[in-house]
Amino acid sequence: MATPLKTVRILGSGTSTGVPVIGCDCPVCLDLNPKNKRLRSSILLIDALGRNVVIDTTPDFRQQMLSADVKNLSAVLYTHMHADHCHGFDDIRAFSFQDLASIDCYSSAEHLDDLRTRFSYAFEKTQYYGVKPMVHLHEVSDKPFRVLDWEVDPLFLEHGGIQTIAFRIGSFAYATDFKAFTAENIQKWKGKVSVMVASGIRYREHPSHSTLPETIDLFARLGVEQGYITHISHEIEHVKDSTRLPKGVSLAYDGMMIDVR
Repeated sequence: MATPLKTVRILGSGTSTGVPVIGCDCPVCLDLNPKNKRLRSSILLIDALGRNVVIDTTPDFRQQMLSADVKNLSAVLYTHMHADHCHGFDDIRAFSFQDLASIDCYSSAEHLDDLRTRFSYAFEKTQYYGVKPMVHLHEVSDKPFRVLDWEVDPLFLEHGGIQTIAFRIGSFAYATDFKAFTAENIQKWKGKVSVMVASGIRYREHPSHSTLPETIDLFARLGVEQGYITHISHEIEHVKDSTRLPKGVSLAYDGMMIDVR
């Protein structure tokens, strides 16, 4: 019997700089509310057997794994290879210290080529004698693929000059670092997503990122029942800006647990 996705944990809800931003003394960066402390954006997917999958390995990956007390990792799904989404790759190796098992990593051919280049020591014979990340790379196309017992439906989105990948597992979806969904994207997922975590960087316009108003409109167009906004900049204050959101939309925060059964 298939084991469904049970819980989603927000590992990080911040934009590429994280919050607080280095050297910034704005009210949000100085605020003591933990919901205004944002590591780089990533989520943890947990099934009913306690198996774990992460989407993206941020520069904060080690800290995120320790905070979530993650003891096993079955797979990593990569949205894209910008530094704030992949530069924690080396810390995957900690999961191989005990059983020397390879971890399945999934992304597009373009992104996997970039991963091999950035972390070449993990894929080539070198004089590096430490434990390397032990991974098995899987190329993602626009067709559904399987991770654990889940069918994962990928969706390619424009993000500046590259494409990122959004992922849908059953009625849950995750999309970060995109400007907009095309009409074709909307049609593909409309009515299929009940719970969604998606990026909304700020209220002001941004050339390559969806803003809060644009993401809220996306939730409505897809028919999302409960939407969570992530990849949030220091322009957003959790308490004040939460009051501006419509029913069924919330700001994500680090450590948030979402039951998606």
